Amino acid sequence: TIYNLVTKTSYPVGQTIPKEATKPVATWVGRNTTTLASSTSGEGNGSTPQKGVTLDTAISFTHFKLRCEVAMTEEVATMALSSFEALFVKNVSLAMLRSIEFAVVDGDGYGMPTGILAETPVSGQALEIAAADTIDYDTLCDAEAAIPAEYEAGAKWCMTKKTFMSFIGMLDSVGQPIARVNYGIGGKPERTLLGRDVILYQPQTGSHIGNYADTVEADTLFAFIFDFGDYILNNNYDLGIQHKVDWDNEDHRTKAVAAYDGKVVDKGSLVTLTKKAATA
Repeated sequence: TIYNLVTKTSYPVGQTIPKEATKPVATWVGRNTTTLASSTSGEGNGSTPQKGVTLDTAISFTHFKLRCEVAMTEEVATMALSSFEALFVKNVSLAMLRSIEFAVVDGDGYGMPTGILAETPVSGQALEIAAADTIDYDTLCDAEAAIPAEYEAGAKWCMTKKTFMSFIGMLDSVGQPIARVNYGIGGKPERTLLGRDVILYQPQTGSHIGNYADTVEADTLFAFIFDFGDYILNNNYDLGIQHKVDWDNEDHRTKAVAAYDGKVVDKGSLVTLTKKAATA
């Protein structure tokens, strides 16, 4: 669900790439702010190439290896090789995707891509729920208000399924449900909060995001809003699959390897919600 939303590139490792290459800005080249009469249509005028390479305006990618390996005995391989290969493709695909999506959200940049939650939200966009308070309709209104208008169209909620279910029974000020689950043509659930899409995320060991609870033992980030298109997942070695036989025990070993890096190119849409723990 998350992999399909991020921006995917294949830039060479170590190359410095201006952020403008992925988030360019258009300008009115005929504009004159001092004298109306001197403003023109802009015909024949050029614009300044967007090639900034300072630390604040450029990004570069390294590569981190992602690997999944399985093995089976000679006897099993002889009896069911075709069945195993079909199952291998399915299981390895899921395993690789889970690891990639974990890195997109929770990656710390050490041996893996840098995730969305490694970023510090812009001032006023890190919302906190006091220990004595609970989530309600006003919580969502505050979160919506924190999203800058320029990110309105693409920003989506991200939270665990358990957290989403905490919103199911809530009503707005006129008695309308704030959380909805619709079913599209394919029969798959489509979840929304106040009309904004909700992406479900399954935390793993080391996740920054957890389940919402009215009382928590430690401050818990339980949801965030982000335009996933502003995250770049760079792949410089696409999935390769290799197979060999271990001569020591005749095991058939099959592995899949890929290389990725990833970074947030624009954190302006990031809004986080954190439940505060009671102080001693």
